Amino acid sequence: MASPLSFPVFRAWLKLLVRRQRAGLGDRAEMLRDVVALHLDEHEHKAEAFIDKLRDELNASHEVIQMEDFGAGTRRSVLSSESKPNKRGISEIYRRAAASPAWGRFMFRLVRALKPSTVLELGTNLGVSALHIVAALDLNGGEGSLTTIEGDPTLSEIARENLAKLTRTSRATVQTGRFDDVLPTCLEEHGPYDLVFIDGHHEEAATLRYFEMIKPYLAPGACVAFDDIEPFRPVRKAWKRIIADEPNSGAVDLLGIGLWFAPLDVADKESDAKPSTVVQ
Repeated sequence: MASPLSFPVFRAWLKLLVRRQRAGLGDRAEMLRDVVALHLDEHEHKAEAFIDKLRDELNASHEVIQMEDFGAGTRRSVLSSESKPNKRGISEIYRRAAASPAWGRFMFRLVRALKPSTVLELGTNLGVSALHIVAALDLNGGEGSLTTIEGDPTLSEIARENLAKLTRTSRATVQTGRFDDVLPTCLEEHGPYDLVFIDGHHEEAATLRYFEMIKPYLAPGACVAFDDIEPFRPVRKAWKRIIADEPNSGAVDLLGIGLWFAPLDVADKESDAKPSTVVQ
């Protein structure tokens, strides 16, 4: 997730994008205007400050880990004979792949506004985005939960440790494995989902495939957030195709994250469970 400029510039840019696209958002336009303002109350500031402290620790870490598979973002299977372990520094992984503080706050505010009961994330990495999501779920109260999937076992364990520092509840579950292997079980056991964040395997065909798998397990009016939809990125091609193929849904393009909203009368999963034949 690319790091934006300063918070004020980032906030102003998001407000402009939402205002320009409000016609297609209906009742969600007001909710999104509140989200992109990125304002925090006293309790929210405290939660975000704790996450900032964990960010500083990750950024300053000198630990080097051996990775078997950097999530589902690689074309090679974790079981492939060509997939060989490699060593990466925690601080390098944080700087290259973790959600920026501004986008993290955006996800935090989105969860606060949507108040989802069930959240799914594809691409846990170090657990930074998951921290923002879970912190918001904690403040929302109730039994809201996150299931997040990571391909690399070492990253999964680090994410679990980071999440355990934030919450002592079982609000977050980190699943380890390739998306294609783990996702079907997550969908069957924990769906329908109110919010899905697709932040891994950043390729056009893969993104379309996961979306088609997830769509039957979305709650009415659910939100699907797509990361890395900047111009010329492979995921943007998938994003453009999805919003073109789903004219009855709401969508907002924030040039970093795209939000797609399922219709309020989304079909029952049994009637829509057949995967699309267009995605190869």
